[in-house]
Amino acid sequence: MTSKVLQSFPIILLLSALLIMNILSVRHNTETTDEFKHFGYGSRILALDSNRFSDSEMPFSIFNIIPYRLKIFLQPQSKPVEYKVIPYHDKDINLDMYFPKDIEEINRGRYVTVLFSLLLAFFVFKWAKELYGFFAGLFSLLLYVFDPNIIAHSQLMTTDLYATCMITIATYYYWQFLKSGGWRKAFLSAVILGLSQLTKYTSTYLYPIFFLISFIKFIPQLSVLIKRKALRKLWAYFKNFLKYTILFLLVSCIIINIGFLFNHTMIPLNEYKFKCRFFQCIQSNLSALNPFVPLPYPYVQGLDWVKYNERTGESIGSIYLLGELRLVNSDFKGFPGYYFCAFLFKVPIVIQLFILSSIFVYVWKRQKYNFLQNEMFLFAPILFFTVYFNFFYRCQIGIRHFLIIFPFLYIFCGNLLTTWSGWNLKVKTVFSLLITYLILSVFSYFPHYLSYFNELVWDRKQAYKILADSNLDWGQDGWYLWRYTQKHPEAIVNPESPVAGKVIVRVNHLVGISDPKNSEKYKWLRDNFKPVDHVAYSYLVYEISPEELKKINK
Repeated sequence: MTSKVLQSFPIILLLSALLIMNILSVRHNTETTDEFKHFGYGSRILALDSNRFSDSEMPFSIFNIIPYRLKIFLQPQSKPVEYKVIPYHDKDINLDMYFPKDIEEINRGRYVTVLFSLLLAFFVFKWAKELYGFFAGLFSLLLYVFDPNIIAHSQLMTTDLYATCMITIATYYYWQFLKSGGWRKAFLSAVILGLSQLTKYTSTYLYPIFFLISFIKFIPQLSVLIKRKALRKLWAYFKNFLKYTILFLLVSCIIINIGFLFNHTMIPLNEYKFKCRFFQCIQSNLSALNPFVPLPYPYVQGLDWVKYNERTGESIGSIYLLGELRLVNSDFKGFPGYYFCAFLFKVPIVIQLFILSSIFVYVWKRQKYNFLQNEMFLFAPILFFTVYFNFFYRCQIGIRHFLIIFPFLYIFCGNLLTTWSGWNLKVKTVFSLLITYLILSVFSYFPHYLSYFNELVWDRKQAYKILADSNLDWGQDGWYLWRYTQKHPEAIVNPESPVAGKVIVRVNHLVGISDPKNSEKYKWLRDNFKPVDHVAYSYLVYEISPEELKKINK
Protein backbone atom coordinates (compact mmCIF):
# COMPACT_ATOMS: atom_id res chain seq x y z
CA MET A 1 0.00 0.00 0.00
CA THR A 2 2.83 2.39 0.91
CA SER A 3 4.62 1.61 -2.34
CA LYS A 4 1.54 2.52 -4.39
CA VAL A 5 1.14 5.79 -2.52
CA LEU A 6 4.78 6.66 -3.14
CA GLN A 7 4.40 5.87 -6.84
CA SER A 8 1.25 7.97 -7.07
CA PHE A 9 2.92 11.05 -5.58
CA PRO A 10 5.12 12.05 -8.59
CA ILE A 11 2.20 11.42 -10.97
CA ILE A 12 -0.10 13.68 -8.95
CA LEU A 13 2.70 16.24 -8.67
CA LEU A 14 3.20 16.41 -12.45
CA LEU A 15 -0.53 16.52 -13.19
CA SER A 16 -0.91 19.26 -10.59
CA ALA A 17 1.92 21.21 -12.24
CA LEU A 18 0.11 21.04 -15.57
CA LEU A 19 -3.15 22.16 -13.98
CA ILE A 20 -1.55 25.06 -12.08
CA MET A 21 0.43 26.28 -15.11
CA ASN A 22 -2.74 26.39 -17.16
CA ILE A 23 -4.83 28.11 -14.49
CA LEU A 24 -2.20 30.77 -13.82
CA SER A 25 -1.31 31.47 -17.45
CA VAL A 26 -4.81 31.60 -18.93
CA ARG A 27 -6.19 34.30 -16.62
CA HIS A 28 -5.66 37.31 -18.87
CA ASN A 29 -5.69 35.73 -22.32
CA THR A 30 -8.21 37.40 -24.60
CA GLU A 31 -10.16 35.25 -27.04
CA THR A 32 -8.11 33.83 -29.89
CA THR A 33 -9.20 34.10 -33.50
CA ASP A 34 -11.12 30.82 -33.69
CA GLU A 35 -12.59 30.52 -30.21
CA PHE A 36 -15.77 32.47 -30.94
CA LYS A 37 -16.68 29.99 -33.70
CA HIS A 38 -16.15 26.99 -31.44
CA PHE A 39 -18.15 28.70 -28.70
CA GLY A 40 -20.92 29.38 -31.19
CA TYR A 41 -21.08 25.85 -32.54
CA GLY A 42 -21.01 24.35 -29.05
CA SER A 43 -23.94 26.62 -28.16
CA ARG A 44 -25.85 25.45 -31.21
CA ILE A 45 -25.28 21.78 -30.43
CA LEU A 46 -26.46 22.37 -26.87
CA ALA A 47 -29.58 23.99 -28.34
CA LEU A 48 -30.09 20.78 -30.40
CA ASP A 49 -29.13 22.39 -33.70
CA SER A 50 -26.11 20.98 -35.53
CA ASN A 51 -26.42 23.04 -38.76
CA ARG A 52 -23.13 24.56 -39.85
CA PHE A 53 -22.11 28.18 -40.21
CA SER A 54 -18.40 27.43 -40.66
CA ASP A 55 -16.22 24.59 -41.87
CA SER A 56 -14.40 22.84 -39.04
CA GLU A 57 -16.29 23.27 -35.76
CA MET A 58 -17.26 20.00 -34.12
CA PRO A 59 -19.66 18.67 -31.45
CA PHE A 60 -16.94 18.29 -28.81
CA SER A 61 -17.10 22.07 -28.35
CA ILE A 62 -20.28 21.47 -26.35
CA PHE A 63 -18.06 20.59 -23.38
CA ASN A 64 -16.69 24.16 -23.30
CA ILE A 65 -20.22 25.56 -23.13
CA ILE A 66 -21.42 23.46 -20.20
CA PRO A 67 -19.81 25.61 -17.42
CA TYR A 68 -21.28 28.77 -18.91
CA ARG A 69 -24.76 27.29 -19.26
CA LEU A 70 -24.51 25.72 -15.83
CA LYS A 71 -23.95 29.16 -14.35
CA ILE A 72 -27.05 30.46 -16.18
CA PHE A 73 -29.05 27.53 -14.80
CA LEU A 74 -27.84 28.04 -11.23
CA GLN A 75 -28.15 31.83 -11.42
CA PRO A 76 -31.31 32.54 -13.43
CA GLN A 77 -30.80 36.30 -13.03
CA SER A 78 -27.70 36.05 -15.25
CA LYS A 79 -28.54 36.92 -18.81
CA PRO A 80 -27.20 34.36 -21.31
CA VAL A 81 -25.29 35.48 -24.38
CA GLU A 82 -27.41 35.09 -27.49
CA TYR A 83 -25.41 33.57 -30.29
CA LYS A 84 -26.80 34.45 -33.70
CA VAL A 85 -26.05 32.50 -36.85
CA ILE A 86 -23.78 34.58 -39.05
CA PRO A 87 -22.32 34.02 -42.51
CA TYR A 88 -18.71 32.93 -42.34
CA HIS A 89 -16.30 35.80 -43.16
CA ASP A 90 -19.07 38.40 -43.12
CA LYS A 91 -16.93 41.55 -42.73
CA ASP A 92 -19.91 43.80 -41.96
CA ILE A 93 -20.70 42.13 -38.64
CA ASN A 94 -18.92 42.83 -35.37
CA LEU A 95 -18.07 39.32 -34.23
CA ASP A 96 -17.22 40.49 -30.70
CA MET A 97 -20.93 40.90 -29.94
CA TYR A 98 -21.42 37.14 -30.16
CA PHE A 99 -18.85 36.29 -27.49
CA PRO A 100 -19.03 36.66 -23.70
CA LYS A 101 -17.39 39.92 -22.64
CA ASP A 102 -16.28 38.74 -19.19
CA ILE A 103 -12.91 36.96 -19.39
CA GLU A 104 -14.00 34.76 -16.48
CA GLU A 105 -16.87 33.41 -18.57
CA ILE A 106 -14.40 32.54 -21.30
CA ASN A 107 -11.99 30.91 -18.88
CA ARG A 108 -14.68 28.70 -17.38
CA GLY A 109 -15.08 27.10 -20.79
CA ARG A 110 -11.34 26.87 -21.28
CA TYR A 111 -10.89 24.94 -18.04
CA VAL A 112 -12.79 22.05 -19.62
CA THR A 113 -10.07 21.77 -22.27
CA VAL A 114 -7.56 21.70 -19.40
CA LEU A 115 -9.37 18.66 -17.97
CA PHE A 116 -9.04 16.85 -21.30
CA SER A 117 -5.35 17.72 -21.31
CA LEU A 118 -5.04 16.08 -17.90
CA LEU A 119 -6.85 13.03 -19.27
CA LEU A 120 -4.39 12.83 -22.15
CA ALA A 121 -1.47 13.27 -19.73
CA PHE A 122 -2.70 10.24 -17.79
CA PHE A 123 -2.82 8.11 -20.95
CA VAL A 124 0.67 9.24 -21.96
CA PHE A 125 1.89 7.96 -18.60
CA LYS A 126 -0.21 4.80 -18.75
CA TRP A 127 0.89 3.75 -22.25
CA ALA A 128 4.58 4.48 -21.63
CA LYS A 129 4.44 2.61 -18.32
CA GLU A 130 2.88 -0.45 -19.94
CA LEU A 131 5.55 -0.41 -22.65
CA TYR A 132 8.70 0.48 -20.74
CA GLY A 133 8.02 0.59 -17.00
CA PHE A 134 7.08 3.04 -14.25
CA PHE A 135 10.04 5.44 -14.55
CA ALA A 136 9.58 5.54 -18.31
CA GLY A 137 5.95 6.49 -17.77
CA LEU A 138 6.98 9.32 -15.45
CA PHE A 139 9.52 10.58 -17.98
CA SER A 140 6.98 10.57 -20.82
CA LEU A 141 4.51 12.37 -18.57
CA LEU A 142 7.13 14.98 -17.68
CA LEU A 143 7.87 15.69 -21.35
CA TYR A 144 4.16 16.12 -22.01
CA VAL A 145 3.59 18.38 -18.99
CA PHE A 146 6.50 20.67 -19.85
CA ASP A 147 5.79 21.06 -23.53
CA PRO A 148 4.82 24.75 -23.92
CA ASN A 149 2.77 23.96 -27.03
CA ILE A 150 0.69 21.47 -25.07
CA ILE A 151 0.25 23.98 -22.24
CA ALA A 152 -0.77 26.74 -24.66
CA HIS A 153 -3.47 24.73 -26.42
CA SER A 154 -4.71 23.03 -23.25
CA GLN A 155 -6.25 26.36 -22.22
CA LEU A 156 -8.21 27.30 -25.33
CA MET A 157 -11.77 26.67 -26.51
CA THR A 158 -10.62 25.01 -29.72
CA THR A 159 -10.56 21.39 -30.88
CA ASP A 160 -6.81 20.93 -31.39
CA LEU A 161 -6.24 19.48 -27.92
CA TYR A 162 -9.47 17.45 -28.09
CA ALA A 163 -8.30 15.83 -31.33
CA THR A 164 -4.82 15.18 -29.91
CA CYS A 165 -6.36 13.59 -26.83
CA MET A 166 -8.88 11.35 -28.57
CA ILE A 167 -6.54 10.26 -31.38
CA THR A 168 -4.00 9.12 -28.78
CA ILE A 169 -6.57 7.30 -26.64
CA ALA A 170 -8.20 5.71 -29.70
CA THR A 171 -4.82 4.37 -30.85
CA TYR A 172 -4.05 3.11 -27.36
CA TYR A 173 -7.26 1.07 -27.23
CA TYR A 174 -6.70 -0.20 -30.76
CA TRP A 175 -3.29 -1.42 -29.55
CA GLN A 176 -5.01 -3.14 -26.64
CA PHE A 177 -7.56 -4.73 -28.96
CA LEU A 178 -5.05 -6.13 -31.47
CA LYS A 179 -2.82 -7.34 -28.66
CA SER A 180 -5.49 -9.33 -26.83
CA GLY A 181 -8.42 -9.59 -29.22
CA GLY A 182 -12.01 -10.25 -28.23
CA TRP A 183 -15.30 -8.51 -28.93
CA ARG A 184 -15.29 -6.55 -25.66
CA LYS A 185 -12.03 -4.78 -26.45
CA ALA A 186 -13.05 -4.42 -30.08
CA PHE A 187 -16.25 -2.64 -29.04
CA LEU A 188 -14.40 -0.34 -26.62
CA SER A 189 -11.86 0.52 -29.31
CA ALA A 190 -14.64 1.17 -31.82
CA VAL A 191 -16.44 3.51 -29.40
CA ILE A 192 -13.30 5.60 -28.74
CA LEU A 193 -12.58 5.73 -32.47
CA GLY A 194 -16.13 6.92 -33.09
CA LEU A 195 -15.88 9.60 -30.38
CA SER A 196 -12.64 10.86 -31.90
CA GLN A 197 -14.57 11.69 -35.08
CA LEU A 198 -16.48 14.35 -33.13
CA THR A 199 -13.32 16.32 -32.29
CA LYS A 200 -11.73 17.29 -35.60
CA TYR A 201 -11.71 16.02 -39.18
CA THR A 202 -8.04 15.06 -38.80
CA SER A 203 -9.36 12.05 -36.88
CA THR A 204 -10.80 10.56 -40.08
CA TYR A 205 -7.26 9.55 -40.99
CA LEU A 206 -7.32 7.03 -38.15
CA TYR A 207 -9.29 4.67 -40.41
CA PRO A 208 -6.51 4.22 -43.01
CA ILE A 209 -3.89 4.31 -40.25
CA PHE A 210 -5.62 1.51 -38.32
CA PHE A 211 -6.05 -0.50 -41.51
CA LEU A 212 -2.34 -0.07 -42.30
CA ILE A 213 -1.37 -1.13 -38.78
CA SER A 214 -3.53 -4.27 -39.01
CA PHE A 215 -2.14 -5.16 -42.41
CA ILE A 216 1.50 -4.79 -41.31
CA LYS A 217 0.91 -6.60 -38.02
CA PHE A 218 -0.68 -9.68 -39.57
CA ILE A 219 1.17 -9.89 -42.86
CA PRO A 220 3.81 -12.34 -41.50
CA GLN A 221 1.10 -14.84 -40.47
CA LEU A 222 -0.81 -14.33 -43.71
CA SER A 223 2.34 -14.86 -45.78
CA VAL A 224 2.95 -18.19 -44.07
CA LEU A 225 -0.66 -19.29 -44.68
CA ILE A 226 -0.45 -18.24 -48.34
CA LYS A 227 2.76 -20.22 -48.81
CA ARG A 228 1.13 -23.26 -47.19
CA LYS A 229 -2.05 -22.67 -49.23
CA ALA A 230 -4.08 -22.92 -46.02
CA LEU A 231 -7.25 -21.54 -47.60
CA ARG A 232 -9.54 -22.33 -44.67
CA LYS A 233 -7.41 -20.40 -42.20
CA LEU A 234 -7.08 -17.53 -44.69
CA TRP A 235 -10.86 -17.47 -45.04
CA ALA A 236 -11.19 -17.45 -41.23
CA TYR A 237 -8.83 -14.43 -41.06
CA PHE A 238 -10.84 -12.65 -43.73
CA LYS A 239 -14.18 -13.33 -41.98
CA ASN A 240 -12.87 -12.03 -38.66
CA PHE A 241 -11.47 -8.96 -40.34
CA LEU A 242 -14.78 -8.32 -42.07
CA LYS A 243 -16.77 -8.75 -38.85
CA TYR A 244 -14.57 -6.36 -36.92
CA THR A 245 -14.55 -3.86 -39.79
CA ILE A 246 -18.36 -3.83 -39.85
CA LEU A 247 -18.42 -3.36 -36.07
CA PHE A 248 -16.01 -0.39 -36.19
CA LEU A 249 -17.80 1.30 -39.08
CA LEU A 250 -21.25 0.71 -37.60
CA VAL A 251 -20.26 2.07 -34.16
CA SER A 252 -18.57 5.09 -35.76
CA CYS A 253 -21.64 5.76 -37.87
CA ILE A 254 -23.95 5.63 -34.83
CA ILE A 255 -21.72 7.89 -32.70
CA ILE A 256 -21.28 10.45 -35.50
CA ASN A 257 -25.05 10.51 -35.95
CA ILE A 258 -25.60 11.03 -32.24
CA GLY A 259 -22.99 13.77 -32.14
CA PHE A 260 -24.61 15.64 -35.03
CA LEU A 261 -28.14 14.90 -33.75
CA PHE A 262 -29.12 12.70 -36.73
CA ASN A 263 -29.36 15.88 -38.79
CA HIS A 264 -30.57 14.89 -42.28
CA THR A 265 -29.17 11.38 -42.06
CA MET A 266 -30.00 9.02 -44.93
CA ILE A 267 -30.67 11.68 -47.53
CA PRO A 268 -29.76 10.83 -51.17
CA LEU A 269 -26.24 11.74 -52.30
CA ASN A 270 -27.57 13.91 -55.13
CA GLU A 271 -29.16 16.29 -52.61
CA TYR A 272 -25.74 17.38 -51.33
CA LYS A 273 -24.30 20.62 -52.69
CA PHE A 274 -20.59 19.93 -52.68
CA LYS A 275 -17.92 22.59 -53.14
CA CYS A 276 -14.82 20.38 -53.26
CA ARG A 277 -13.98 18.79 -56.60
CA PHE A 278 -13.18 15.45 -54.94
CA PHE A 279 -16.69 15.10 -53.51
CA GLN A 280 -18.25 16.45 -56.70
CA CYS A 281 -16.53 13.65 -58.64
CA ILE A 282 -17.85 11.03 -56.23
CA GLN A 283 -21.33 12.49 -56.52
CA SER A 284 -21.11 12.54 -60.32
CA ASN A 285 -19.85 8.96 -60.58
CA LEU A 286 -22.59 7.66 -58.27
CA SER A 287 -25.37 9.84 -59.66
CA ALA A 288 -27.08 6.89 -61.34
CA LEU A 289 -27.18 4.91 -58.09
CA ASN A 290 -27.89 7.98 -55.93
CA PRO A 291 -27.28 6.08 -52.65
CA PHE A 292 -28.57 7.23 -49.30
CA VAL A 293 -25.78 8.64 -47.10
CA PRO A 294 -25.90 7.10 -43.60
CA LEU A 295 -24.14 10.11 -42.06
CA PRO A 296 -25.51 13.48 -40.90
CA TYR A 297 -25.56 16.24 -43.51
CA PRO A 298 -23.49 18.77 -41.46
CA TYR A 299 -20.77 16.15 -40.87
CA VAL A 300 -20.32 15.45 -44.58
CA GLN A 301 -20.82 19.13 -45.41
CA GLY A 302 -18.05 20.14 -43.01
CA LEU A 303 -15.71 17.56 -44.50
CA ASP A 304 -16.42 18.99 -47.93
CA TRP A 305 -15.90 22.60 -46.78
CA VAL A 306 -12.63 21.80 -44.99
CA LYS A 307 -11.25 20.10 -48.09
CA TYR A 308 -12.43 22.93 -50.35
CA ASN A 309 -11.05 25.69 -48.13
CA GLU A 310 -7.71 23.95 -47.81
CA ARG A 311 -7.42 23.44 -51.58
CA THR A 312 -8.47 26.96 -52.54
CA GLY A 313 -7.21 28.91 -49.54
CA GLU A 314 -10.59 30.64 -49.22
CA SER A 315 -10.60 30.57 -45.41
CA ILE A 316 -6.82 30.70 -45.00
CA GLY A 317 -5.72 33.64 -47.11
CA SER A 318 -1.99 33.30 -46.67
CA ILE A 319 0.71 31.33 -44.88
CA TYR A 320 4.05 32.52 -43.62
CA LEU A 321 7.46 30.92 -43.09
CA LEU A 322 10.98 32.31 -42.67
CA GLY A 323 10.00 35.81 -43.69
CA GLU A 324 8.10 34.74 -46.80
CA LEU A 325 4.37 35.36 -47.13
CA ARG A 326 2.48 33.34 -49.73
CA LEU A 327 -1.13 33.42 -50.81
CA VAL A 328 -2.85 30.05 -50.68
CA ASN A 329 -4.76 29.18 -53.84
CA SER A 330 -5.44 26.23 -56.12
CA ASP A 331 -1.96 26.50 -57.66
CA PHE A 332 -0.03 26.67 -54.40
CA LYS A 333 0.97 23.52 -52.54
CA GLY A 334 2.23 25.13 -49.33
CA PHE A 335 5.71 25.16 -47.84
CA PRO A 336 7.25 21.65 -48.04
CA GLY A 337 8.65 20.86 -44.61
CA TYR A 338 6.75 23.66 -42.85
CA TYR A 339 6.11 21.57 -39.73
CA PHE A 340 9.71 20.37 -39.58
CA CYS A 341 10.71 24.01 -39.31
CA ALA A 342 7.96 24.79 -36.79
CA PHE A 343 9.00 21.79 -34.70
CA LEU A 344 12.66 22.85 -34.79
CA PHE A 345 11.93 26.30 -33.37
CA LYS A 346 8.79 25.74 -31.29
CA VAL A 347 9.64 22.54 -29.39
CA PRO A 348 12.14 22.86 -26.50
CA ILE A 349 15.67 21.89 -27.53
CA VAL A 350 15.97 19.42 -24.65
CA ILE A 351 12.85 17.57 -25.79
CA GLN A 352 14.27 17.34 -29.32
CA LEU A 353 17.49 15.89 -27.89
CA PHE A 354 15.50 13.30 -25.94
CA ILE A 355 13.54 12.32 -29.07
CA LEU A 356 16.73 11.82 -31.10
CA SER A 357 18.34 9.92 -28.22
CA SER A 358 15.32 7.64 -27.84
CA ILE A 359 15.45 6.75 -31.54
CA PHE A 360 19.18 6.01 -31.29
CA VAL A 361 18.75 3.87 -28.17
CA TYR A 362 15.83 2.00 -29.68
CA VAL A 363 17.74 1.13 -32.86
CA TRP A 364 20.82 0.21 -30.84
CA LYS A 365 18.86 -2.13 -28.57
CA ARG A 366 16.18 -3.12 -31.09
CA GLN A 367 16.43 -6.82 -30.24
CA LYS A 368 14.88 -6.06 -26.83
CA TYR A 369 11.69 -4.73 -28.42
CA ASN A 370 8.84 -6.07 -30.51
CA PHE A 371 8.14 -3.36 -33.07
CA LEU A 372 5.13 -5.03 -34.74
CA GLN A 373 3.47 -5.66 -31.39
CA ASN A 374 4.10 -2.28 -29.80
CA GLU A 375 6.04 0.61 -31.32
CA MET A 376 4.32 0.33 -34.70
CA PHE A 377 1.21 1.75 -33.02
CA LEU A 378 3.23 4.84 -32.15
CA PHE A 379 5.16 5.22 -35.37
CA ALA A 380 2.31 4.63 -37.81
CA PRO A 381 0.48 7.85 -36.80
CA ILE A 382 3.78 9.71 -36.37
CA LEU A 383 4.97 8.89 -39.88
CA PHE A 384 1.57 9.28 -41.52
CA PHE A 385 0.83 12.71 -40.07
CA THR A 386 4.42 13.90 -40.50
CA VAL A 387 4.37 13.15 -44.22
CA TYR A 388 0.83 14.41 -44.71
CA PHE A 389 1.18 17.71 -42.87
CA ASN A 390 4.61 18.55 -44.29
CA PHE A 391 4.03 17.67 -47.93
CA PHE A 392 0.31 17.45 -48.70
CA TYR A 393 -1.41 19.84 -46.29
CA ARG A 394 -1.84 23.48 -47.33
CA CYS A 395 -3.40 25.01 -44.23
CA GLN A 396 0.00 25.56 -42.60
CA ILE A 397 -1.01 28.17 -40.04
CA GLY A 398 0.44 26.82 -36.83
CA ILE A 399 2.12 23.97 -34.99
CA ARG A 400 -1.23 23.32 -33.29
CA HIS A 401 -2.25 21.12 -36.23
CA PHE A 402 0.87 19.02 -35.65
CA LEU A 403 0.23 18.48 -31.93
CA ILE A 404 -1.36 15.12 -32.66
CA ILE A 405 2.04 13.43 -33.02
CA PHE A 406 3.46 14.87 -29.78
CA PRO A 407 1.95 12.33 -27.31
CA PHE A 408 3.17 9.44 -29.49
CA LEU A 409 6.68 10.90 -29.53
CA TYR A 410 6.71 11.38 -25.76
CA ILE A 411 5.44 7.87 -25.11
CA PHE A 412 8.19 6.49 -27.33
CA CYS A 413 10.79 8.58 -25.46
CA GLY A 414 10.00 6.46 -22.43
CA ASN A 415 12.30 3.75 -23.80
CA LEU A 416 15.25 5.90 -22.66
CA LEU A 417 14.49 5.01 -19.04
CA THR A 418 14.03 1.27 -19.37
CA THR A 419 17.47 0.86 -17.76
CA TRP A 420 17.32 3.82 -15.35
CA SER A 421 18.53 1.71 -12.40
CA GLY A 422 21.68 0.80 -14.32
CA TRP A 423 22.71 4.37 -15.10
CA ASN A 424 25.85 5.68 -13.40
CA LEU A 425 25.97 8.92 -11.44
CA LYS A 426 27.40 11.01 -14.31
CA VAL A 427 24.64 10.00 -16.72
CA LYS A 428 21.95 10.67 -14.11
CA THR A 429 23.49 14.07 -13.36
CA VAL A 430 23.51 15.09 -17.03
CA PHE A 431 19.95 13.84 -17.39
CA SER A 432 18.83 15.85 -14.34
CA LEU A 433 20.55 18.99 -15.65
CA LEU A 434 18.77 18.64 -19.00
CA ILE A 435 15.41 18.31 -17.25
CA THR A 436 16.20 21.39 -15.17
CA TYR A 437 17.12 23.33 -18.30
CA LEU A 438 13.84 22.24 -19.95
CA ILE A 439 11.75 23.47 -17.03
CA LEU A 440 13.61 26.80 -16.87
CA SER A 441 13.20 27.30 -20.62
CA VAL A 442 9.46 26.71 -20.41
CA PHE A 443 8.95 28.88 -17.31
CA SER A 444 10.90 31.73 -18.93
CA TYR A 445 7.89 32.31 -21.20
CA PHE A 446 5.30 32.27 -18.43
CA PRO A 447 2.45 33.07 -18.94
CA HIS A 448 2.78 33.46 -22.74
CA TYR A 449 3.15 29.83 -23.79
CA LEU A 450 1.48 30.23 -27.19
CA SER A 451 4.37 32.48 -28.25
CA TYR A 452 7.10 30.08 -27.07
CA PHE A 453 10.20 29.70 -29.23
CA ASN A 454 13.23 27.75 -28.05
CA GLU A 455 16.72 29.17 -27.63
CA LEU A 456 17.50 28.90 -31.34
CA VAL A 457 15.64 32.23 -31.38
CA TRP A 458 17.79 33.99 -28.82
CA ASP A 459 16.31 37.44 -29.43
CA ARG A 460 12.63 36.82 -28.84
CA LYS A 461 11.70 40.04 -30.63
CA GLN A 462 12.96 38.40 -33.85
CA ALA A 463 10.70 35.33 -33.70
CA TYR A 464 8.37 36.89 -36.29
CA LYS A 465 11.07 36.43 -38.93
CA ILE A 466 10.61 32.67 -38.64
CA LEU A 467 6.93 32.00 -37.88
CA ALA A 468 3.79 33.98 -37.16
CA ASP A 469 0.04 33.31 -37.12
CA SER A 470 -1.08 30.93 -34.34
CA ASN A 471 2.57 30.06 -33.66
CA LEU A 472 3.07 33.51 -32.16
CA ASP A 473 0.06 35.81 -32.52
CA TRP A 474 -3.47 34.44 -32.34
CA GLY A 475 -5.08 37.48 -30.75
CA GLN A 476 -4.46 36.15 -27.24
CA ASP A 477 -2.66 39.17 -25.79
CA GLY A 478 -5.20 41.99 -26.05
CA TRP A 479 -5.31 42.46 -22.27
CA TYR A 480 -1.53 42.85 -22.08
CA LEU A 481 -1.63 45.43 -24.88
CA TRP A 482 -4.32 47.36 -23.01
CA ARG A 483 -2.22 47.34 -19.83
CA TYR A 484 0.86 48.51 -21.74
CA THR A 485 -1.00 51.39 -23.38
CA GLN A 486 -2.31 52.49 -19.99
CA LYS A 487 1.30 52.93 -18.89
CA HIS A 488 2.34 54.42 -22.26
CA PRO A 489 -0.59 56.52 -23.50
CA GLU A 490 1.63 58.13 -26.12
CA ALA A 491 2.01 54.79 -27.94
CA ILE A 492 0.57 54.54 -31.45
CA VAL A 493 -0.95 51.11 -32.07
CA ASN A 494 -1.08 49.67 -35.60
CA PRO A 495 -0.69 53.01 -37.44
CA GLU A 496 -2.26 53.29 -40.87
CA SER A 497 0.83 54.99 -42.37
CA PRO A 498 4.49 55.64 -41.43
CA VAL A 499 4.67 57.66 -38.24
CA ALA A 500 7.28 58.71 -35.67
CA GLY A 501 7.10 57.98 -31.95
CA LYS A 502 6.51 54.84 -29.89
CA VAL A 503 4.89 52.51 -32.41
CA ILE A 504 3.27 49.18 -31.48
CA VAL A 505 2.37 46.72 -34.22
CA ARG A 506 0.78 43.33 -33.90
CA VAL A 507 3.01 40.60 -35.38
CA ASN A 508 0.42 39.33 -37.87
CA HIS A 509 -0.10 42.88 -39.12
CA LEU A 510 3.64 43.41 -39.41
CA VAL A 511 4.25 40.36 -41.63
CA GLY A 512 1.04 40.83 -43.65
CA ILE A 513 -0.96 37.78 -42.57
CA SER A 514 -3.89 39.80 -41.26
CA ASP A 515 -4.45 41.48 -44.63
CA PRO A 516 -2.66 39.57 -47.42
CA LYS A 517 -3.94 41.96 -50.10
CA ASN A 518 -2.24 44.80 -48.26
CA SER A 519 0.82 42.86 -47.07
CA GLU A 520 3.20 45.73 -47.83
CA LYS A 521 1.49 48.07 -45.36
CA TYR A 522 4.26 47.70 -42.78
CA LYS A 523 7.13 47.10 -45.19
CA TRP A 524 8.52 50.49 -44.15
CA LEU A 525 8.75 49.19 -40.60
CA ARG A 526 10.06 45.71 -41.41
CA ASP A 527 12.83 46.95 -43.71
CA ASN A 528 14.09 49.93 -41.76
CA PHE A 529 13.61 49.41 -38.03
CA LYS A 530 14.20 46.82 -35.33
CA PRO A 531 11.83 46.37 -32.39
CA VAL A 532 13.18 47.64 -29.09
CA ASP A 533 10.61 45.92 -26.91
CA HIS A 534 7.59 43.63 -27.05
CA VAL A 535 4.21 43.24 -25.42
CA ALA A 536 3.65 39.57 -24.54
CA TYR A 537 5.79 38.68 -27.59
CA SER A 538 2.91 39.11 -30.04
CA TYR A 539 3.10 42.91 -30.20
CA LEU A 540 6.38 44.59 -31.16
CA VAL A 541 7.39 48.03 -29.93
CA TYR A 542 9.45 50.45 -32.04
CA GLU A 543 10.99 53.80 -31.15
CA ILE A 544 11.09 55.95 -34.30
CA SER A 545 12.46 59.46 -34.32
CA PRO A 546 11.26 62.13 -36.79
CA GLU A 547 14.76 62.20 -38.33
CA GLU A 548 14.71 58.44 -38.96
CA LEU A 549 11.27 58.70 -40.52
CA LYS A 550 12.43 61.47 -42.86
CA LYS A 551 15.32 59.33 -44.08
CA ILE A 552 13.07 56.48 -45.23
CA ASN A 553 10.61 58.90 -46.86
CA LYS A 554 13.27 60.39 -49.14
